[in-house]
Amino acid sequence: MEEEKAICASLILSSCYYYTYILFIDNFNCNFLSMALWPMIAYYFYKSVKENKVTDWVIFGVVSALGVLCKYQVIFLFLALFLYLIICKREQFTKKGIYISILVGTLLVLPHIIWLFQTDFFSFIYMTGRTEIGAHNTPQFLIKYGRIVFPLKFILDQVCSVLSCIAVYLFIALQAKNISINKNWKTSESLFILSIALVPILAQSSMAMIENNRIMGIWGSIMVGFVGILLFHFFPIKFNKDTFKHFMKWMYSLLVAWLIAMSIFMLFQTKRTISYPHEQIMKDIDAVWAKETNNADFKYVGGHIDYVFQFRLYNPRHPHVILETFGAKNPWENQEDIIKSGALIVGKSKKNTIRLAKEMITLLPENYKFNVHRYNFEITNIVGKSKKYKFYYVIIPPKQKNGLPNQNQIR
Repeated sequence: MEEEKAICASLILSSCYYYTYILFIDNFNCNFLSMALWPMIAYYFYKSVKENKVTDWVIFGVVSALGVLCKYQVIFLFLALFLYLIICKREQFTKKGIYISILVGTLLVLPHIIWLFQTDFFSFIYMTGRTEIGAHNTPQFLIKYGRIVFPLKFILDQVCSVLSCIAVYLFIALQAKNISINKNWKTSESLFILSIALVPILAQSSMAMIENNRIMGIWGSIMVGFVGILLFHFFPIKFNKDTFKHFMKWMYSLLVAWLIAMSIFMLFQTKRTISYPHEQIMKDIDAVWAKETNNADFKYVGGHIDYVFQFRLYNPRHPHVILETFGAKNPWENQEDIIKSGALIVGKSKKNTIRLAKEMITLLPENYKFNVHRYNFEITNIVGKSKKYKFYYVIIPPKQKNGLPNQNQIR
């Protein structure tokens, strides 16, 4: 695109739910890294195909490898790029560039591939565990019709997330009074944009249909970043100096409005993800842990992901996280050491916490009794409005304190 359209196509994401509110309140994670890597992968692929420079293919291989190491979900973008090659650019398979990028990317990912073999493909075990947790928290009637409901809901989530972008674009374009419709969708450029914008979303939703598993709408946050390009290409505005100024005026206004809105939100919010009273919680839980374990070292924490990583981050001893592997081999954990050292398991409800403890610490006898605690806390904003929260936890004391038989008897 022309430079003016390109920057506007990027800035219009300032109105997208994923690029504003979620980025503001959520914990930093691989999705946010992928938001940067996906456009880089798409850009260097398109540049490489168009100009066939070895340096571009090498850079494409590097950013593609980073995308894989960041999150395997990038495979859906690779699928889109592969389909584009098959449909529009089959001659690339007879040139060296694409194979150079594959070689570079493979070499960079090779240590990770070796690690996967050494750990029985632990990453996939973890993903399966996360899926099982999602199944536990999904009503049965939804699972019954999941092959229809789950993919449709995922697609609907992505449509809703970009409605604000579409609304802003149409509002500005109609004011400029020169919007049109590009009906020529069979060109190479059109097919490329359609591929990167739609194929990953459709592929992700198809996985939900095949596996009958719930997929989180937030997983699509990586995939909607091309909506600006999609709008500018298929519903183009004839850009001139005045049109660009008009568009940028609204973009700056949108950014300023967002900053003001988020500043006000920060003053009045009572969200746990932002104002987590970690100092008090860590102090209180440490006191209970010391009492029930006779001041044992706090080495392990497991349970609901929203609570567990708060302990990993904020507790001064930074305990290891017990991931949802359901007894499978884990390169960072040793079940016998967990039994020996004890663990804290945190959940949203009493029943959920007990279930998580039994699934995470597989060497515990079936009749092992858990003492479930409830922790209540509240967050108060600047005007005195409060919101109450709670979580449940169990403390499994170290082996010498928990009355367990020796390891041979447990096995």
